[in-house]
Amino acid sequence: MSENSRYFLRKPFHYYLVLAVIATTLLSWLNFNSYLIILLLFCRLIDGSPRAALRSAAGNIFLWAYAVIFLMELAGLLYTHDLFTAWKHMESKATLLAIPFILLAGPFCDPNGYHKLLVAYCWLLTAICLYCLSMAAVEYHWQHDPGVFFYHELTSAAGVNAVFFSGYVLIAILYLLFSDDRYDRAIRIGMILFFSVIMVLLSSRLLLMLLGIIYIVYLFRGIPKSRAAAGWSLIVLVVLVMGTLAFTDNPFSRRYQELGPTRLSTRIEPQPETVPRINSISLRFFMWRSAFEILRERHAWVLGVTGGDSQNLLNQKYLDAGLSEGYLGYNFHNEYIEVLVHSGFVGWGLFILAIGGLIVMTRITGSLPATFTTLLILLLCSTESTLEMQHGLFLCSFFPLLNYCGRSTDPGRQSSFGLLRRSPAFPCI
Repeated sequence: MSENSRYFLRKPFHYYLVLAVIATTLLSWLNFNSYLIILLLFCRLIDGSPRAALRSAAGNIFLWAYAVIFLMELAGLLYTHDLFTAWKHMESKATLLAIPFILLAGPFCDPNGYHKLLVAYCWLLTAICLYCLSMAAVEYHWQHDPGVFFYHELTSAAGVNAVFFSGYVLIAILYLLFSDDRYDRAIRIGMILFFSVIMVLLSSRLLLMLLGIIYIVYLFRGIPKSRAAAGWSLIVLVVLVMGTLAFTDNPFSRRYQELGPTRLSTRIEPQPETVPRINSISLRFFMWRSAFEILRERHAWVLGVTGGDSQNLLNQKYLDAGLSEGYLGYNFHNEYIEVLVHSGFVGWGLFILAIGGLIVMTRITGSLPATFTTLLILLLCSTESTLEMQHGLFLCSFFPLLNYCGRSTDPGRQSSFGLLRRSPAFPCI
């Protein structure tokens, strides 16, 4: 067996199967996606010795960092009052066991395979973004409402939450900025600009802030002086586009007006959903306050109320507050709080240990894309229940491990975690 053939991604069928899993995740073909993940898992087991694959995965601490979250949901089956819902939660968390196993049950990819997969990912994401824009253009033709090009309206064609989709777009921008050149520089610049515009249209405040930090780091750490003019030109162009949207009347700027002092409130009163006082900030404060009330009323600080019961209890809080029934089914919009309600302080402590494992893996990977990917996940967990939907589950489990498996073995091509040291691995545009 040659040195390269031992890598799982070297086999064409495996490579295209991984791409199909990514595509069906982004397009929300979730039933088909589940079958493809099972097939991918089976291929991993029979690619060599199943016993060796099991031994390799089980001996990797990073598999257990993800598996512990699945095991917490599994334990909730023992004391839930809603077994069906608890089972569905546990079933969805199986992604956090399957994806890490696939990547860690032996050599997954070398640096060349890593780049090949992410180049294909960028093109795939471009096609999906163009599809969403096309469908929004059709809607605009009929409705004449520019709002169809923004936020959840834009990604509704793919059935993806706009915030999670922003995370996937940010992964592509990170690769294009900080990885080796794999194609023409003009195409690279065009993709970066295109994805930056998509980020603006998706209107995720937190991830736009992270994007700004990424550009600042790239500008000051990743661009040699000989190419600084090109980098500055790109940054200025992005700032001008974002500034134009921020200071003119459009759906993007109107979405951010809720952060003004006259609109921002941590309270929520019994009133219909259409009343302006209710915004994403006050609603989140209400959800988080309700989480602690549920734990206190149920005396569930130690083991939580399980994933099967938590949503029913939160729905009752919405009804008790006199909110519109349109809020029923909204989760806590914070994964740290979600885990606390599901599994109590016992589960929350295990979850923090899993986060620590993710940070250690990022340090070992030692690249800026890995660092910002981890930061992206930590930020998403603070404003969204990231591990309660397949899009978030796959984002959090696949890309950090892909960065880890595809890391360069050349020490000169890596940077220390968090120090953002300049390295030849960060080329200029």
